[in-house]
Amino acid sequence: MPRKLIMCGDHPVLAFEYDPESGRACSSGEVLDHDRLPLEFTTHGKSALYAKRIDEWWRSRAIPSTRDGIRRVLESLGAASTDELLDRTYGLSLSDQYWVRHEDDPAEWKDVNFFDNSFDEALGEILLTSYSSSHDISLNVPDVSTGGDLPKRWTIDRATGRRLLVKSGRTGQEPMNEVIASRLCMRLGVPAVRYSLARNGNRLVCPCEDMLTSHEEMVSAWQVLQSARTVNGLNSHDQWIHAAVGFGADERAVRDAADDWLVVDYLMRNTDRHYNNFGLIRDIETLEIRPAPIYDTGASLWSGELDVDGRDWFAKPFYTATGKPSALRQLRLVEDWSRFDLDALSDWPDEAAHELSRMRMFAPERLDAIRVQLVKRIGMLRRISEGEVLRVSDPIRNKTDLMDRFGETLRKNLGQRDGDARSVGTGPDALSRHLNR
Repeated sequence: MPRKLIMCGDHPVLAFEYDPESGRACSSGEVLDHDRLPLEFTTHGKSALYAKRIDEWWRSRAIPSTRDGIRRVLESLGAASTDELLDRTYGLSLSDQYWVRHEDDPAEWKDVNFFDNSFDEALGEILLTSYSSSHDISLNVPDVSTGGDLPKRWTIDRATGRRLLVKSGRTGQEPMNEVIASRLCMRLGVPAVRYSLARNGNRLVCPCEDMLTSHEEMVSAWQVLQSARTVNGLNSHDQWIHAAVGFGADERAVRDAADDWLVVDYLMRNTDRHYNNFGLIRDIETLEIRPAPIYDTGASLWSGELDVDGRDWFAKPFYTATGKPSALRQLRLVEDWSRFDLDALSDWPDEAAHELSRMRMFAPERLDAIRVQLVKRIGMLRRISEGEVLRVSDPIRNKTDLMDRFGETLRKNLGQRDGDARSVGTGPDALSRHLNR
């Protein structure tokens, strides 16, 4: 049977047999470089290297089938799935150094990687705008293996040669949020990807430079956690710290990085910090590890929501020992408040509201409401950093809980004795009568 090689830069990592007709792996392969083996081939500290897992790893590198507008792109290219697009390429990416070639293919990393070599941008143009003037579209481009659901594309800055990721959004607000978050991080001295605002056709976008060099790769928290052995008794925050340190990261650096995005996410009201948008960066030559800067903070500042208010919300990915996961409970996990100069945020709410006003997408009343809520968030962090006990009320779990609370409140407000209060009633009908009074 013919063989393919999974490569990490110049390093052969895994050789495996495959079926020429289907392209599927036929064996678990021969490990050539254990240190650079993709983390997906280890589960909870044990080897998970088998043919099906190799195929799953390969398919995971394709554009998600949930990407906005992907069906239109597939139809225009005559492809049945995003896997088919990937199968026509080496699977090269600008997020890591992995690629796959036939064992007898003489291709070398220096000649094919997108960090150092130019690439066609026609496919990226279609992915972001649905239009391209080109009829000859190359698939050997980084866009074929770029994750995420929101519209995005890769391009090259002609002045600097730097690779730029150009991101859009669903509501139109996400690009502005990314810019506001990166400026917030600058005020706090927190490492973060720097975004700017631009237009791509009639779409607002936020370009940013690739956070990686040509010898680095991004490793998501999800990859690290699923490969590490779970330790009983640790909450999800400490489980992450344990897994990251086991992968080779400096513990203090990882703890500080977690503090950074917990604080920034609370200030920004980010509702989408999941395990695939924070993690670590690894040098594939030295194998040194460092925390990734903050990125992907677009789902913030009440984007896509009707009401702008101070209600707590379900927060990912960490939770504390008691209660449901929420943004306020996650703040209990911040370990070192002395690192954050909250005085530097005195006029940040004004800056954020001004940045949102530039695109003329929001009513003045909404901008004022956002400004007020951001001021309150800074005040909350100040009280917590000064030692005030953080109290989070339990959310109302269901209708029965609601009725119980209603009954207690009604008895208290009416000043009735327990025996008399039973005649008032605490069911749905009583609640309806009370609310309609």
